[in-house]
Amino acid sequence: TAFWRSVGPSHNVFVVESFMDELAAAAKKDPLEYRRALLDKAPRAKAVLDLAAEKAGWGQPLPQGVGRGVSLQSVFGTYMAQVAAVEVAQDGEVRVRRVVCAVDSGIVVNPDTVEAQVQGAIIFGITAALYGEITLKGGRVEQGNFDTYQLLRINETPVIEVHIVQSSEPPGGMGEPGTSAIVPAITNAIFAATGKRLRRMPVDSAALKQAL
Repeated sequence: TAFWRSVGPSHNVFVVESFMDELAAAAKKDPLEYRRALLDKAPRAKAVLDLAAEKAGWGQPLPQGVGRGVSLQSVFGTYMAQVAAVEVAQDGEVRVRRVVCAVDSGIVVNPDTVEAQVQGAIIFGITAALYGEITLKGGRVEQGNFDTYQLLRINETPVIEVHIVQSSEPPGGMGEPGTSAIVPAITNAIFAATGKRLRRMPVDSAALKQAL
């Protein structure tokens, strides 16, 4: 075994940001505003959350079957918020339509590199959220290469917008944060669209279909 891209945050952020949404729902609060109320002592976190929400049009009406979900994380010296717009069909199939990401990774030397890293990480994270199940047969992993491990195809890839905060803070890491932040944004959007809370990955379309 070896580390997946994003090490500890890959599962921790999913748990924390999913539970944050559950707390907001229990309190009958908007999930964005619920998070904002906790961030008075974390101005960089609040800034990326506000920027992602503004650019994503948080609160604007969405078509039937589409929901928005948000996630926020601080890891490797980088602050990142993501808002995902996700469509859930009547058969339980999930399609991520749009992702808006705001990132404060301190001083940025090459913005194009940051944008590319975030785009690639989001695609990698969506792949994991929708298709990333690893199965065993006869004591061996069945997924041996990309012919047996399904990847997000170009025709499935959402519109991805990356907004970089101008910052004079020390440079943070950009290789991994985007991968883990997208997963709870997707599942929180699925909850917003369907009322069904997912607590394990990857997305189970059959379970979603039963809930619809």
